[in-house]
Amino acid sequence: QILTKRANFSSATTPMGLQRTVEGEVERKTGKTFCPPGGKRMVFFLDDMAMPVVNTWGDQVTMELARQLIEMSGFYFLDKDKRGDFKIIELLEYIGAMGHPGGGRNDIPNRAKAKFF
Repeated sequence: QILTKRANFSSATTPMGLQRTVEGEVERKTGKTFCPPGGKRMVFFLDDMAMPVVNTWGDQVTMELARQLIEMSGFYFLDKDKRGDFKIIELLEYIGAMGHPGGGRNDIPNRAKAKFF
């Protein structure tokens, strides 16, 4: 059986919000390794990826966190006592959707696009 989870992106979506959404769907497997409940596979649908805001420097930090999650199979702990330690997330697969840039939608970073093509 495969589990599913949908993350709806908007202009208010933050990297911390995305990370908390992912963390809410996984459980500790061993040490710093996490996976979906029961060790099942999970398909994570990233909806409207073009919506997170672009900062002053032209970065879309929410999408960079999504790229890191896909590329490195995890991200860094946000808890103060574990900050800097890498949290491994296993058994997740990703599907993304977005509209064409324009009208409030932004183009996603090329490094993130490369993970879907």
